[in-house]
Amino acid sequence: MSNRLQPSFVFWSCTAIIGALSLWLRMAFPIFAQGWATHDDLLFIRQAAEIGMGNWLGVYNNLTLSKGIGFSLFMLVNHATGLPLKFSEHALYLAAALYFSVTIGQLYRSRAAALVCFFLLAFLPTAWVAGAGGRIVREGLYISQTLLLLTLGIRCWVLPQAAPAAKQLRGQWHILLALGLMAGWFWITREEGVWLIPSMLVLMAYWLLRQVNRIKQWRAILAFLALPLLGATLVVFTINSINYAVYGTFRNNDFRSSDFQAGYGALTRIQHDQWQRYVLFPKDARERAYEMSSAARELKPFFEGFGGQSWRDAGCNQTQTVPCPEILSGWFMWAFRDAVAQAGHYNSAYDARAFYRRLSAEIEVGCQQRPGDCLPKRKTLLPPWHEGYVADTLQASWAIFNTLATLGKLPAYTQPSEGDPKYLALFDTVTNGPLAPTADSKGPWGEYTLKSPRDTLRMQWAEHLTTWISVFSTYALPLAFLFWLSWSAMTVIQSVRNRALPAPAWWVCSAVAGGIITRVILLGFLEATSIPSNNMLYLFPLAPFSLALAPVVLWGIIQSPAIQWKKTNSMAQKY
Repeated sequence: MSNRLQPSFVFWSCTAIIGALSLWLRMAFPIFAQGWATHDDLLFIRQAAEIGMGNWLGVYNNLTLSKGIGFSLFMLVNHATGLPLKFSEHALYLAAALYFSVTIGQLYRSRAAALVCFFLLAFLPTAWVAGAGGRIVREGLYISQTLLLLTLGIRCWVLPQAAPAAKQLRGQWHILLALGLMAGWFWITREEGVWLIPSMLVLMAYWLLRQVNRIKQWRAILAFLALPLLGATLVVFTINSINYAVYGTFRNNDFRSSDFQAGYGALTRIQHDQWQRYVLFPKDARERAYEMSSAARELKPFFEGFGGQSWRDAGCNQTQTVPCPEILSGWFMWAFRDAVAQAGHYNSAYDARAFYRRLSAEIEVGCQQRPGDCLPKRKTLLPPWHEGYVADTLQASWAIFNTLATLGKLPAYTQPSEGDPKYLALFDTVTNGPLAPTADSKGPWGEYTLKSPRDTLRMQWAEHLTTWISVFSTYALPLAFLFWLSWSAMTVIQSVRNRALPAPAWWVCSAVAGGIITRVILLGFLEATSIPSNNMLYLFPLAPFSLALAPVVLWGIIQSPAIQWKKTNSMAQKY
């Protein structure tokens, strides 16, 4: 009997050690509770609490359907387990990272590739940062959803062996359905889910191009592609139906609704005397709106009073804008909804919907009478186009890519919780703790960070690991992109010459790189037009992509048929 360890035993032992160490380190970082964040952290906590008490999302108001419910549902389920929320978030992330890494290992037939990927992903530096991984916001869950979606896409559309679509459907239906259900959960968690669609389309294109006799197989192919869509629709339809039954509106998020976009677009189409960056509804435009519309005049007490000043201060303080001219665009959508609520139009979903439609219609009539004061009719949350946005977006995207490469150069740190004690108590109850104490209180070891001697050791280890991985990422991500671009050029040329599809590894690498490009450009556009977006909180979902790209591209190039062909030729010449 051999005493040698089996490779699979060594692999799973290493992954277990890496996962356990990552989870052990993560639990040294308490929750950074922001009890004053009524539109973010506190909103999710309240939603979870209301659902848990049987009230669905509570009394209808301007915040009820302002953000997706996916994270609050996750918190509610976690609360029932009694586990700390951050433990469950990180455990789910590690499971997603392992699933992705094993999938990459199967693609490349390499346990080493899987182990390297899992090590890099398990010690993701952003997880140890209070302002990102420590907050009660959606990114802590969204990162796992994103990675799971990509992995399920690879398993559905890349890994299966070539076979008739009907046979694949019989063998893959459960993974296809899981992909759809995950996509639905992903969609109801955040509002900008479209950024991942290009990556999924790349993977889907590979599967479609491999199918032979497409005309004869069209029913099976359609069913294969429709099953994930059916799963996603089921999730979204269920949430929409509950909202319709409770509030009388069939939607899961107000910002995707046509009526809100129509009202928002109506105000932002009014011409300004002088263009200002980040300003959508300045004083001169407001005065024109008040003249055109009785609905707009109902908003005047808010915009010209304390409410408007509060949102002006919030935006200018965060962006360090001096002097502070107007409500900045990243905060205007919230100020607009608050103004409608103060005017008394958020007593029901029907009332709010009717108000936004009336506002849009009245502004349209006013613009027809005074065409010189208005841009063309708009029904969108995008700002009116400005000639400098292209250059500004490219410049901002490059800066954001650099932030992603360096992972923000943020050291591991904790931060004291903030807010009213009654809200912090609600945070503690819903999340199962532990919360970092406030700055004016002392923990059991004399510090607000709750650090014991054991936690001090864990903090030191986390700092060393995150520093090393951040340095690695600084160089690895740009190099990985350069290698991927070179590999892509060579692959396209050879595919055209040989009339053959590129290797599956190239499609996976392209999906990962495409996800990075899409989200970086999206954030670059937001940075240029609306809100400061160059931060690791918004880049959180991309961090696993950026860390995984280097090993995925490296193993892909090594195993590339072109590289292997050259190696074979050189060996033949040598001997």
